Amino acid sequence: MASEYEDTSPGIPLWFKVGLVIVAAIAVWLAVGILFATLRVALAFAGYVIVAFLAYQLGKWVGRSSKGDEP
Repeated sequence: MASEYEDTSPGIPLWFKVGLVIVAAIAVWLAVGILFATLRVALAFAGYVIVAFLAYQLGKWVGRSSKGDEP
């Protein structure tokens, strides 16, 4: 009776499961890397925009205050 069950496959082989876990880990690693790279670029762009806006406001203020000093 036990010989009847020896010929059946045990399901998904272990090497396939290990390979699937490795592929999934690499995919998650790449996805997280792409996400962090995108966030880094977005943060850098936002920083440039903020610095440009502050420089523009400072330039306007300096321009206004220097106009009033001239006779």
